[in-house]
Amino acid sequence: IGLSFWLVPPPCQATLLQSIMPQRPQGRTLSPSSYPKFFPHITLASVRSGNELPGALLVNLARDRQSIRVNFQSVVVSDHYFRSLLVSVLPTADLLALAGEIKETLSHLSPLSAPMFPHLSLAYITDEDAEAGERDRAAQSLRESSAAVEDESNHTVSLQCGEVCLSGIDLTEIWLVDCEGPVEDWSVRDKVSLTDV
Repeated sequence: IGLSFWLVPPPCQATLLQSIMPQRPQGRTLSPSSYPKFFPHITLASVRSGNELPGALLVNLARDRQSIRVNFQSVVVSDHYFRSLLVSVLPTADLLALAGEIKETLSHLSPLSAPMFPHLSLAYITDEDAEAGERDRAAQSLRESSAAVEDESNHTVSLQCGEVCLSGIDLTEIWLVDCEGPVEDWSVRDKVSLTDV
């Protein structure tokens, strides 16, 4: 994948999200690549290489920006490993503007837009396991445990994380993440905070 630009929530919200992100089920033989641990995030864009990134890029992207509040729309099972089980997010003007600025600033690197943008992944499950129904099982488990409560009339979903119900999250930092190799080997190259209101 190369380098990805992530928007991430504060640690308190990330911990809540991680508490309901599906875990590798016991007693079933699954691919070692299914259900890796990763930090909750929304991917803005990716580039193949970071060799030509402008200096102070993240600082410049964060300048005059505040944290971005986004609301959850629906739980979705998709046909790609990195979009196995996700929560689609209602786009906001701030979110679209930031993604657009990254694409414009890095146009010489032909940045790749994040597919199904914007979304928050909850689990990565291999195609092999998906063929045996694992992605659908993970989504069903979220619904049956009431961790995901969908309001179809309003086209929204809430995530019940223990005592706390999240209808959305605050995106408070931009991370530049090296996404080469296995998911659990990904590393944060740089990060910057967005100014709070």
